[in-house]
Amino acid sequence: MDATHDPAPHDDARDVEVQVRRSPKYGIFMAIGALVGILVAWAISSAMGPGVNAEGERVDTSPVVGLSLVVGFVVGGGLGGLVAILLDRTLSRRTRTLVAEHVVVDEVVEAEPVEPEQSDAVEGSFEPVQRRDADRDGDEPGAEPGEAGTDRTREG
Repeated sequence: MDATHDPAPHDDARDVEVQVRRSPKYGIFMAIGALVGILVAWAISSAMGPGVNAEGERVDTSPVVGLSLVVGFVVGGGLGGLVAILLDRTLSRRTRTLVAEHVVVDEVVEAEPVEPEQSDAVEGSFEPVQRRDADRDGDEPGAEPGEAGTDRTREG
């Protein structure tokens, strides 16, 4: 359950009147209701006997079980939401008004830079590698930059 804060101005500029009350989290109530609805629908469909048609042959009732689970999910979630609304109305009667101190922080504290620790790792030297693009200016793969291929002609 959450605490809902409604600020209201007070005589002192540093003090603020707030109304504090508990309120339910609707999503949790609806999720629990949906889970209970699924379990109830599954229990009812499991307790029912197998389906039999007019000729006395057994009929596959698995689509009905799936549909009853979906209906149980929706109805259970709706009932969970309804319970949350009723609980919220009941708890709204217990609203309390408190005085809170308003604090404004204007000062920004800058942290000093931290030097990285020196490690005993061996430092190596790296040389840049030239990248050769085959798509640039019609160059062939492996050719030096700027050398156009002799077996290709470009129109243009």
